[in-house]
Amino acid sequence: MRREANITPETSDSLAPSLLKSRKEAVTIGLILIFLALATRMFYLQIIKGEVYSVMSHQNRTRITSIPAPRGDIFDRNGDALVTSRPSFSVYYWYTDQADAEKTLPHLATILGMSMDDIEKRLLQYRGRYFEPIPIAKDITPEQYTAIVEDAPLLRGVFIEPEPIRYYPGGTLMSPILGYVGEISERELAELKDQGYSIGDILGKQGLESYYEAVLRGVDGGYQVEVDYLMRPTGNKGPGIDPIPGNNIKLNIDLKLQQAAEAAVRVAMEKYPTAKGGAVVVLDVKTGGVLAIVSAPGFDPNKLVSGISQQELNAFLTSGQWRFSDLATTGLYPPGSTFKVVTAIAALAEGKTTPQEEIYDPGHHPNVPSLVCHRSWGHGSVNLAEAIRDSCNVYFYEMGRRLGMDTYAKYARELGLGAKTGIDLYGENYGTVPDSAWKAKAYSEGRVFEPEVLYSEHMMGAMGQVFHLDTPIQIASLTQAIANDGVRMKPFLVKEILSQDGEVVRSLDPEVAGVLDVEQWIFDEVKKGMAMVTGDPRGTAYWTFHDLPIKVAGKTGTAENPLGENHAWFVGFGPFDNPEIALAVVIDQGGSGSEVAAPVGRAIFDAYFEPRLNPPAEAGQ
Repeated sequence: MRREANITPETSDSLAPSLLKSRKEAVTIGLILIFLALATRMFYLQIIKGEVYSVMSHQNRTRITSIPAPRGDIFDRNGDALVTSRPSFSVYYWYTDQADAEKTLPHLATILGMSMDDIEKRLLQYRGRYFEPIPIAKDITPEQYTAIVEDAPLLRGVFIEPEPIRYYPGGTLMSPILGYVGEISERELAELKDQGYSIGDILGKQGLESYYEAVLRGVDGGYQVEVDYLMRPTGNKGPGIDPIPGNNIKLNIDLKLQQAAEAAVRVAMEKYPTAKGGAVVVLDVKTGGVLAIVSAPGFDPNKLVSGISQQELNAFLTSGQWRFSDLATTGLYPPGSTFKVVTAIAALAEGKTTPQEEIYDPGHHPNVPSLVCHRSWGHGSVNLAEAIRDSCNVYFYEMGRRLGMDTYAKYARELGLGAKTGIDLYGENYGTVPDSAWKAKAYSEGRVFEPEVLYSEHMMGAMGQVFHLDTPIQIASLTQAIANDGVRMKPFLVKEILSQDGEVVRSLDPEVAGVLDVEQWIFDEVKKGMAMVTGDPRGTAYWTFHDLPIKVAGKTGTAENPLGENHAWFVGFGPFDNPEIALAVVIDQGGSGSEVAAPVGRAIFDAYFEPRLNPPAEAGQ
């Protein structure tokens, strides 16, 4: 049974005044404590931390707008500009509000021939960053410039800025190697944001523009912009910092030699319609400096910088007029008979033959009749130098049989094949030097049908077929090493880094990449055979070089291609007695090395030796 409290009305009335008094005192004390807490916090914020929060408040209403640094130029060895910048006009939009944007941007899109989708993508990129001018179009035409100026009252927030734009005077010249620049992508920005990049920045995308990005880029400047709470500019500007221009770079490239090499490759490709492309590398024998480097076809980076539609780009690529890949450093080709000089060095160094020994060539190898010579009736009895002169297959089949693939592969690797040369470009290929270990691995991966090197493969591999794959720069480096008596130099493009005032910031010195330690007479014997290729009437390139006044050496190659026509090769160096340059030429699916690639080599030698063959007349004559 519940028991209720015994409270009468008289008892309740007598308790009310004391209870109310205690409650009032508690509320009063609470209010005093809250006031003291607020006063203490205000004192801390305004007096103790006042200066700190004043700075933070200022920062909350100011933002830094970037001033891009001028990009450095790229020169050839003689100071001729290969990449520079030219004046242009670009259109920017400074966002104010949505209502203005809806009035202004469709009209601007019509003038520029752009879609609203493209412009809205720009706005989306800069959402929340309206204190920065938004780049809408670069390198506008004079007609677009005039239309924007005339319609200025209808284009609130639109303004035109003069600014330099990247310019490639040679157009397609050396384009896969020089590369191009473009606006940084979202993926690149995510990777490079810690290096000071931001939306809209220009970045080297390929070739030297990419490899030397940090050198060419410079340091951006900026100025303060006052913004409102929506991050919109109020029109007031604060102090700024001037940008620091990027450094220039000077290459080992000789522009005239480069132009001659590119012209010769074009002629070869036009003359032989089966040709799909071509590559050339010319090296300084003593330093490894790259004097010319060609990858054809290339592309016109000026079109990429100033703007190109996806439809136009696709048309260039699908028609074969443009190719972005650098065949000189990434293209992989069987070396064909150019590899015979490696086999010759290995055979002499390993004591498998002598300079005097003659091998009889009846048109096929007696042990494997299916391995035939390129001359069906054979070359008769030939020694090593004569075999190089004639490019005698049967002689080198026999050397392959005697050496075995593992042995001549060792010499190939010591001469730099199967490894990157280290040239200052991204993406260089390793190539393939096959041996027994390589074939066993390839078999385990399902790339070949047998794990062991077959009898015939030892023989065919000695003349640069079956599984061999090399880049043109590797073959050029190999040729440079032979011309330099075994001392292989690291190929390099950039000779000096220069300030904007032309002062040398840093010189890039030659580096030894490797040394093939064999006796000098071995190199002399191989070079003797290479001299006969160009200087003996029976040589495979004699009729291309017979009237060249300066003695040079070379080797032709016609590499079998299971996917199409044969690849045409020529390697060489000169002058013979004191080599200065070494070169490699490959015409992709060009056919015969002696007919197609050797004339390209001749054109390069002509251009290089022209100043000494036709010296300029002295003043007054």
